[in-house]
Amino acid sequence: MAAAFLSLALINVATLAAGPSRVLGGLGDGPLGALLAPFVYDSWGTIGGLAGSVLLFGPILFATTPSERGRLSLFFVASSIGMGVLASVLWDVTYAIPGQVGSGSSGIAITALGVLFSLSLLGLFRLLRADTRRLGPLSSHWWYSLLLIYLTLILSTLWFVFFLQPVFVATTLYNWRVHELGFVLGMVSAVPYAAARWQRLGLDGVVRIDETLSNSHFDDLSIRFPRRLPKYHVVFRPLQHGYSSEFHPELKEIWLSESFEGKDYAQAKVAFEDALLHAMVHAELFGEGGPWEHGRPECRSRFDAVASALGAPLEE
Repeated sequence: MAAAFLSLALINVATLAAGPSRVLGGLGDGPLGALLAPFVYDSWGTIGGLAGSVLLFGPILFATTPSERGRLSLFFVASSIGMGVLASVLWDVTYAIPGQVGSGSSGIAITALGVLFSLSLLGLFRLLRADTRRLGPLSSHWWYSLLLIYLTLILSTLWFVFFLQPVFVATTLYNWRVHELGFVLGMVSAVPYAAARWQRLGLDGVVRIDETLSNSHFDDLSIRFPRRLPKYHVVFRPLQHGYSSEFHPELKEIWLSESFEGKDYAQAKVAFEDALLHAMVHAELFGEGGPWEHGRPECRSRFDAVASALGAPLEE
């Protein structure tokens, strides 16, 4: 996603160096020229907008399930560019004077803003339906942080399109009308994508166990320990011998059985937390400098003592 938008910015710089008028003259006012004109430089503000789209998309991508991030990035790029070019073509068909072709990548940048606006609304909807505040203090912190981020994106976008650079004005000028069309098309394009990926995007209200939730819940459970555990990255792996979790200090990781991935947290809560706490108790013993390996006799008594105090399952 970042490569695509930064490439658009570089194309704008290249057409600026070649001379926008010269490039547009070479393209002509035929169908090919109409399709390529939106990639021609129109202002430094557009280049900033293209680069800014990468930054604004970052929080939305972070809040998305890791397994869905690739698809969401691909959709964002395809929708922003595709709908931006479509908006330009629609202007050419509807408003352009014969022999005149509108140009500039600002339509693509504003279309990306429309996509971001819809994704922020969907993210806000997901937060309200799948409330993770009950999981613990750190999960609650992330919930409120994402709420603030989504509200900021939504309100700042509305302020931009209605007041800072009002695109919904009574004019047929290219920049305003293409911005208007692009914003609406970008916003609407997110609807079929959300409908197709409703469950995967977490819009069904179910809190599913993924790496993001597992790592946040590691922090939630850490407050039970007498001292704060170092941060270990929680990942899903196929485990042997029927284990539900493993502690790997050499990798700074905790492995959970991949059978937990995608499960409804409400239904798998007890088994999930027991597995995570089991590995975290081993991490506590490791931090104490004593034996911590699974099943060692000298580890068992200390393990059971720590586990009992924390409400974790005892060593088998």
